[in-house]
Amino acid sequence: MYPFHWVPTNASRHASTDRRPEGTLAYPTGTAVTTLCGLSGQVADNSELAWLWPSCPECYRAAVEMARATVG
Repeated sequence: MYPFHWVPTNASRHASTDRRPEGTLAYPTGTAVTTLCGLSGQVADNSELAWLWPSCPECYRAAVEMARATVG
């Protein structure tokens, strides 16, 4: 629905517009992603614990803006 996806990496939940591998609901562990806050080459951690990490404030702000633009 939105042009971004959440991905745990670098001890925070970040958002990315990178395309996920076909048939996946999340970036598989080890997938390199670029985040909305500008980090590049970050490695996804799709473990249960990683999804409990806090959201990156910069990615959150950017994701909210993108969501609002998508909804109207």
